[in-house]
This record gives sequence, structure tokens and C-alpha cells, in this order.
Amino acid sequence: MSRKKDPVITESKGTKNFTCITFTPDLKRFKMERLDEDIVGLFTKRVYDMAGCTDQRVKVWLNGNEISIKNFKQYVDLYLKNEEN
Repeated sequence: MSRKKDPVITESKGTKNFTCITFTPDLKRFKMERLDEDIVGLFTKRVYDMAGCTDQRVKVWLNGNEISIKNFKQYVDLYLKNEEN
């Protein structure tokens, strides 16, 4: 785990400034053929966590879909059944 490759950084071809982070796991290193549902679920939750904790101007996307969470209240509402809780 201490050896890594240099990141691939490319210029944006569009007119908007943005940062795109693409994660590609080394499945062979972990003797896996694919990511199991538990890992995908954990990664998905982390994306929602990030969407709920960042500035509302930040657009967070997961697998081509924009996450609609724009503030911490919307994030918390995902886990509450009703406002009384």
C-alpha cells in the first residue's frame, strides 16, 4: 500500500472550472473481481456525507447523477422518519 502511481491530471476542455475525481480500485491487490455491495454502499454513503457537509455551491455527482443534498438539514432529513424525531 505504500507504492502508488502518480495521479493523472488533465486540463478541462469546458469553460467551467471544476474538479473531477475518479476512483479506480486495484481489485487484483485485494484478490477481488469486483466491488461487493457492502463496499459500494459504503462509498455511496461517503458521497452523500460529503454532499451534506460541503458548501451548497458545490455540486456532488455519483455515477453521472447529481446528488440533490445541498445542506446539512437535507442530509439529516435523509435519516429521520419525521420532523418530530
